[in-house]
Amino acid sequence: MEVNGYQIGSGADLAGADLTDADLSSVDLSDAWLGGALLTGSNLSESHMVGADLRNTVCRSTIFNEADLHHVNFWSADLSGSQFTGAVLSRSWLGNANLTQTDFRSAELGGAWLTGSDLTDAHFGGATLAGASLSRTCLRDTNFTGVFAMSTDFRSSICSGTYFKAANLTGAIFRGASLVSVDFSFADLGGVDFSDTLVFEDVTLEGVRHDESTQWPKGFNPPPSVGVTHHE
Repeated sequence: MEVNGYQIGSGADLAGADLTDADLSSVDLSDAWLGGALLTGSNLSESHMVGADLRNTVCRSTIFNEADLHHVNFWSADLSGSQFTGAVLSRSWLGNANLTQTDFRSAELGGAWLTGSDLTDAHFGGATLAGASLSRTCLRDTNFTGVFAMSTDFRSSICSGTYFKAANLTGAIFRGASLVSVDFSFADLGGVDFSDTLVFEDVTLEGVRHDESTQWPKGFNPPPSVGVTHHE
């Protein structure tokens, strides 16, 4: 398959390629090398990209909906405004990336590595983040409504205006994080570690569930738990 003069396929060498606005939907780019490529505005929906390397790519407003992206390397990529609705990103590398205003709704991000990324105004509604690392991330106005984020690492993250409504956060770690105007309404906080948070201010805890293993900031008096006292 040829697109914009480039041969597209599994294992292809597309480093630095200009694929701006290309239609690459349903393409097989598994194990391809796309370091530094330009993919702004391209359509990669339902593509198969397992193990592909997209480090330092420019993917602004790129469409990855329903794509298979597990074990993909997006290190330091610009993915601002891109769409990953329903995509599989388990065990992917998204560290140090620009993920502002990116749409991850209903995506699978189990075990993904997003450390050091900017997730300002990103949307994760209904996504799976179990075991993912979001340490040292910027989570300003980020929406995690209804996510499954069991044992997710949020250490040293900046959470301001962040939504975790109805999220399953059992076992998540927020040590060293800054939480200001964060909404945890109706979330499951069983076993969550809020100890040693830098800031814990104006946090909404209406209807939350927590148990004896939940660790709160020193001196903080949590509201009564709603329904959950322990986890199997």
